[in-house]
Amino acid sequence: MRRALAVLAAAAAALLAPALPAHAAHAPQAAQAVHAAQAPQAAEAAEEAEEEAAPEPGAARTVEVADAAELAAALAGAEPGDTISLAPGEYAGPFTATASGTEEEPITLTGPREAVLSAASGYGLHLDGADHWTLTGFTVSGAPKGIVLDEADHVLIAEVEVSHTGTEAVHFRSGSADGVIRDSFIHDTGLTQPQYGEGVYIGSAVSHWGDFGEDGGTGPDRSDRVQVLGNTFGPGVAAEHVDVKEGTRDGVLRGNTFVGDGMSGENYADSWVDVKGDGYLIESNTGSFGGEGALLDGYQTHTAVEGYGCGNTFRANDSDLGGAAGYAIHVTNQSRCAAAPQVVTADNTVTGAGSGLTNIEVTPADPAA
Repeated sequence: MRRALAVLAAAAAALLAPALPAHAAHAPQAAQAVHAAQAPQAAEAAEEAEEEAAPEPGAARTVEVADAAELAAALAGAEPGDTISLAPGEYAGPFTATASGTEEEPITLTGPREAVLSAASGYGLHLDGADHWTLTGFTVSGAPKGIVLDEADHVLIAEVEVSHTGTEAVHFRSGSADGVIRDSFIHDTGLTQPQYGEGVYIGSAVSHWGDFGEDGGTGPDRSDRVQVLGNTFGPGVAAEHVDVKEGTRDGVLRGNTFVGDGMSGENYADSWVDVKGDGYLIESNTGSFGGEGALLDGYQTHTAVEGYGCGNTFRANDSDLGGAAGYAIHVTNQSRCAAAPQVVTADNTVTGAGSGLTNIEVTPADPAA
């Protein structure tokens, strides 16, 4: 439309120019002079029209959706800076997004808790190669897997609820780095396969590096620097509330609440958190257990692949194991971490643990931390 207006503007400029006398047809030099005078005016009008037609920097759209078809179309047509706004209601998926936002203009999918995404198969929501997204407010419930990120960097998940999944609730996978999940509620996972019912799953087990690892599957799944902040897990999380896989590194688990009732114990799912990655900071979390389920330890570390699972720090965590037999923080691999030992500081607390706080020497707390 704006280009059409530009053409009309140029035509109008020509019509408003002074008419040539009849004998001007026999005066080429006069005609050329008039045309030369008109040319700058027409060019200026065209340039102004082009400037009006160009999108403004930072321009963004809000796309309101109210059913599954509209949501699928909005995800397929998403552009940097867009906000897709969900109305309350049921959205039967699965749903996939492949477009990427930018650092300056992320793509946002937002809605109230009453906007519920579900799926009879696949994933409730799949970000597949979709960087720079923000997911806020809505619910994913009743899907085999909840929210899955593949090769999706810089994704923020905030204030969502994920529940009643067949397996895991949220998975950062296939090199999905620099993600954040915060202030969200995850419960009732692993309804069909409790051994795979993790709350948040970071990376991939070595047995799946061929599918999701770097360098064509020859290296680990580098879903690095993921932050898990201020979330509530449980009850009813059937496996680990946060499962940190080998090959990932430098993430943060801070300020979360873990309610261990409902843990299945299947496939060694017997702790709130299992850390097999490197360089994680686990601090200021609160864990509890009311006795319903298979909790053994609060936190565990393991080496699944030689050279991984070291250099992690546990600081200022409060653990109530409710009479479980294990440790608040059970370090199983300190002898394999000589170059980068695990650290458990003295400001961690424990009650109701049959074995006490930890099985390694405690490090004095840093008052400045």
